[in-house]
Amino acid sequence: MSESSGAGSGEVTGPGEIGTRFSEWRCTECGHGHPKNNPPCDRCGNMQFELVETDPDEFAPGEGASYLDILRENAALAAVAFLVVSVAGLAVLANAGVFVLADPFGLGYRYGAVEAVQPDDDGTLTAEEFAGLVDQEYDVQGVSWSGRTLELRYATATDSSGALGTELGDIAVTYAEYVERGGDAARLQVTAVREDGRGARVVVQRSLAQRFVDGELSREQYVSRALGGE
Repeated sequence: MSESSGAGSGEVTGPGEIGTRFSEWRCTECGHGHPKNNPPCDRCGNMQFELVETDPDEFAPGEGASYLDILRENAALAAVAFLVVSVAGLAVLANAGVFVLADPFGLGYRYGAVEAVQPDDDGTLTAEEFAGLVDQEYDVQGVSWSGRTLELRYATATDSSGALGTELGDIAVTYAEYVERGGDAARLQVTAVREDGRGARVVVQRSLAQRFVDGELSREQYVSRALGGE
């Protein structure tokens, strides 16, 4: 069965072998080959195809775009994907404590371990100084950034829920001091771990700590809401 190319008065056969030559439909915009005259082009989206002849050595029936062609045509998308995968990989390494990944997107997101240091007298508190303050009172096992969250883990010897609540409340108050003195973590996640592996976890939002700093909440109200997960 013959198929007209629509590009002249003569008639040529459809894609396939013509004597010792082959024919295929090619996009008039990018030259990508197709087995049928069925626009749009799956490479560039052009709606115009033309039937052309080619030497057998230059044409492999059914051959699609090479990986290199696809990469070239989607360079921007590939670059974004590479960036996302790279940052994700770096974040995993940072969370493992290999290094600190500091604000890769300019949005305040950081990843990695925070080393506890003693506060200086400059009137501000960094995440490292916050960790140092808590470490003065409790057995801190680690502090790290995860996005805009400070995650603090400490070992507790208490087996009383009341005493554990007091410890978590004290740490929440220290976080409020950190907020008051310029700390920029959006929230604090505290995990207390007992020797038997059990414990408790609370998340204190910066907005709640700010209300305590501004005098809208008493210490008792702030601690109660912090431990209640508000």
